[in-house]
Amino acid sequence: MDIEFALLADYAEIVGGKLYLMGGGWDVFHAPEAPVSMRIAIALGVRVGWDETNQAIPVNIVVMDDDAQQLAKIEGSMTTGRPPALPPGASQLSQLAANLPLTLQRFGGFQVQIAVGAAGAVITRAVAFRLERR
Repeated sequence: MDIEFALLADYAEIVGGKLYLMGGGWDVFHAPEAPVSMRIAIALGVRVGWDETNQAIPVNIVVMDDDAQQLAKIEGSMTTGRPPALPPGASQLSQLAANLPLTLQRFGGFQVQIAVGAAGAVITRAVAFRLERR
């Protein structure tokens, strides 16, 4: 298993196995003042190996500020089946899109921390972003 991509967007959804993004790939959000209420989307692509299919894979996403204060948390799992026509040994891309509202109290740095997998086989990724005055 491997995290192929993790990115921020204004909105994201998965439809028919395809990722649809609005305002994707940013790392700075501009606002005239803080606090600011906003919506953030996290798009995640996990490459799932042949032997990892048909089982729940834990996914934990935490949004934190630079002082390590947790602002939001998503806990869940993803399960990737094994289609009958899949060649033996082939991996598959499993995708997740999470849209959540946030209120950022101050300007500065933030981080989305992503952990995929169970104990002993957890893969992590961090995506940093900043709130800056417009």
